[in-house]
Amino acid sequence: MNPLGKLALYLVAVVLTACLLAPPVYWFLHDAHPFLRDMPFHRFFNRVALVAAILYLWPTLRWINVCSRAELGLARNPHAGRDLLRGLTLATLPLLALAAVYFGFEIYRVRNEINWAKFCPILATAAFVPVLEEALFRGVLLGLAVRQLGRVSGAVVVSLIFAVIHFVRQHGEVTEVHWWSGFALLGTVFPPADARVITAFGALNLFVIGLILAYATLRTRSLWLGIGLHAAWIFGQQALNVIARYRVKPPDALLPWFGPTVVSGMVPTGLVPLAALLVTGGLVWWTLRRGRGANA
Repeated sequence: MNPLGKLALYLVAVVLTACLLAPPVYWFLHDAHPFLRDMPFHRFFNRVALVAAILYLWPTLRWINVCSRAELGLARNPHAGRDLLRGLTLATLPLLALAAVYFGFEIYRVRNEINWAKFCPILATAAFVPVLEEALFRGVLLGLAVRQLGRVSGAVVVSLIFAVIHFVRQHGEVTEVHWWSGFALLGTVFPPADARVITAFGALNLFVIGLILAYATLRTRSLWLGIGLHAAWIFGQQALNVIARYRVKPPDALLPWFGPTVVSGMVPTGLVPLAALLVTGGLVWWTLRRGRGANA
């Protein structure tokens, strides 16, 4: 079996594990903390899948005969801290401009009461999720895809996977969790007709995000720039949802320019948010073209 076939089996094992274990994890943790009580079942599913992906990663790499990061196109980064800060900065500046547009045109309005305690889990998510997702998608999947398909095709394929996999969730959310609910959740991947336009915009933005992160990884041969970008995007969008409320009714009234967020409120939709992402992509390209493109 070729490496891509083994990788496909790895992904099937991850999804199957999430289907089987997400319900008992939900039952065990749902009432453990007020923050977890507000978390829908699909987010437990996604977190279980992410943990399974990490646990299965090392044996899968051994199975594919990948024994070093160099075989995945990665190298030790002597400028890890600088790249992390660079990623945070290059993602944050266009986000601030986008927020100014949101508030200036009253697309978002500041909430009367802000729950500042929610910033603690947001910080934890922004610190934890980018490391795991970058290690999986840009560290392993991109490295293997580039070996088999080349740099451009590999980046496109992994970015498509990155976009699609985020939609394993909430079109018809599971409200009463049973042991088979993980499998039922897979049937909600495809959106209903009235949500397809918004979902398409969300998928487009996720695809562009994936391409930017893939470019950053391939150019620097390191994950740190991508981790910084990813962390800033997560923190910025989730912080916006805490301090302000999307006020457009109906939600798609301003499309194609602006739309509501998708994927647990984390991915903005519309051409204006897409433009902010493209500005970040341009800044990443410009800074890497001017300076160090790859690590020694």
